[in-house]
Amino acid sequence: MITFIKYKTIDRNYYRQALTLRNRVLRKPIGKDIYSEDLSVEKDNDFYAALIDNKVVATFSVFAEAPQIAHLTAFAVEPEFQKQGIGSKLLIDAIGDLKRKHFKQIKVNARSTAYGFYQKNGFKAVGHKYHNDRLGIDDYLMIYEITKS
Repeated sequence: MITFIKYKTIDRNYYRQALTLRNRVLRKPIGKDIYSEDLSVEKDNDFYAALIDNKVVATFSVFAEAPQIAHLTAFAVEPEFQKQGIGSKLLIDAIGDLKRKHFKQIKVNARSTAYGFYQKNGFKAVGHKYHNDRLGIDDYLMIYEITKS
């Protein structure tokens, strides 16, 4: 059974599991290590996770970029659970939460490999692909309009 939760960095068990997942899925494949990054920027973020048997199998975080504009970041799903709808369900759950908090828009810097996922879930690309110098990968700025959902 899948459980969806919202947590903060002070929820050490979930945050530690999420970091391990994010490092394995998002950083190691591009030759980076999440533990060498300044993670203090996440201290006020809201995190969302899908749990199976209290184990984080999908996660991402959100921060307020501006009034009524949320920014989604670090979306990772365990490879064995990808393409099963878990990420989409987690995203829908978070969108509902953000809507209740009166956010009107969600932005994401989507990797080229995740472009189709976000597009399938209602995000629209703004402009063309660009190079993310910090990570050394190509990204797309994509936006989801909550008010239109």
